This record gives sequence, structure tokens and C-alpha cells, in this order.
Amino acid sequence: MIDGCESAKRLAVFLRNRGKLAVALSGGSDSSVLLAFAAYCLGKERCLALTVDAPYMVGKELESARRVCERLGVRHVVCRTAIPELIRNNPPKRCYFCKRSVFSMLQQRALDEGFEWLADGTNVDDLGDFRPGMQAIKELEVLSPFLECGIGKDSIKALGSMLDVPMEIVHAPAGACLLTRLEHGKKVTEEMLRRVEAAEDCLQVMGFLQCRVRVHGDALARIELSPDDVRRAMEGSCRERIVEAFRKLGFRHISLDMGGYERGSMNMEGI
Repeated sequence: MIDGCESAKRLAVFLRNRGKLAVALSGGSDSSVLLAFAAYCLGKERCLALTVDAPYMVGKELESARRVCERLGVRHVVCRTAIPELIRNNPPKRCYFCKRSVFSMLQQRALDEGFEWLADGTNVDDLGDFRPGMQAIKELEVLSPFLECGIGKDSIKALGSMLDVPMEIVHAPAGACLLTRLEHGKKVTEEMLRRVEAAEDCLQVMGFLQCRVRVHGDALARIELSPDDVRRAMEGSCRERIVEAFRKLGFRHISLDMGGYERGSMNMEGI
């Protein structure tokens, strides 16, 4: 059934020509489906999952990565790292510097484990977004099989539904590191990263699955939700719960962005 799909055929040929593959596994949909398909094509013994554990990564995604590897039977290596000095002040080219640092580390670990090729889950739908980190991935010659084979989000979800990947991961909203919630040019602290993560966890528990908490200064939290959720967030009891939870986390001002959720809304280039 999987091999009957044209995009899957192209992807299978691409992967089998490499023989063995290490996958940079974030725990999100794209890299999880890539790992599952690689294990299907190459065998789980010829695949390796590498996950970065950094202070600015979302903790839930690390747990998702562990679950995927346990389910697939693929060996999983977690590579812990601190915040690279070049991104301590969250510069506009943060994503580029981060990818250079992180993927260089993953490439070396892959080689140490006997894997020549490292791949990530970048796909054709990522081309329309502001992603300076993609330049770093190209410079390091990291493989992007979905991109190389002309595969986008819809096809990735279709592949995921045919593979042994939990459906809640296949259909999970797009993720991004916690630095995307903070202003450029301000010193990044682990305390603020944990506050942002806790605030988004609170919203997700309330059923707002597609959400971002953008922080301005130290005290203002700007909430982005999908358009259908904006009205519900303004309802009396719901609004009160959000305000109470966010104030406990140290935010004095809590605003709801009427424009709704927007990818990369903190990018200076997009303002």
C-alpha cells in the first residue's frame, strides 16, 4: 500500500541509495514520519534517531521522540547541549546560528555511531516560511529527503497514517523552539523559557492545541490562537482561568492577539 504511492516510491529510492541513515528527530510530525519510513525501507537496525535536548526545546517534543523510537524499535540517542553563545541574545539570524551549532554536533555524533548520512524533516511546504536555518542545513550537506523528493505536509501525513507513528504525533500542530516566542536582541534566560513553556502547557490543557505565547519585555504575554479559538478564550470562565494561570507565572499583562496564530510573527524581517 505504501509502495503504491508515487511520492513514497521516490522517497524509498532516495533512502535505499544511502543504505544507512541517521535522522535528526525533533519529536514533531515531519521527522517522526521520516524516521518511520526510513525504518520501513532500510530496517530499524540501519537507522539511528538523534534528538537535541537544549533549554529552548519544548519538553513534550522530547518525550514524543522517545515514544516514536520505542514504538519503531529504533535506537535513540539524546544529545544534550547548552544555549550556544551566538544566540544568547536571540539575534535575528538565531535560527541559522543554532542550526549550524546543533547539526554540526549531530553530524559528528552520527559519524561516531557509524552513520555517514544525517537527514532532517524539511519539506516543500517549509519553503514559504522565513527559515534562515535552512541555509545552515544546506551548508552542512544534511539530507532533506522530503524536500529532495518534492513531498509536502499533506503527503507526510498520508505516509504517517500508513506507518507505525502515533496519530496524535502525525497530526500534531507545527512546532518550533521556544526562542521563537521571545523578542530579538534580548538576553535569553532559562527562567523565561520555562515560563513560556508552562504558559503554553496551560493553554493546551484547556484545549487550545494551536497556540503560541509571545513575550514582550518581561511582563507582557501575547497569546496567539487559531481563529476559531479566539472567541472561546474571551468567554468569562475561560478568560479568568487564563489570566489567573499567567499571573501565577509572573506575567502582569496578558493580551489576546486578534490576528490569531501566525508562524514567525516575532521575526524582525516579518514586521
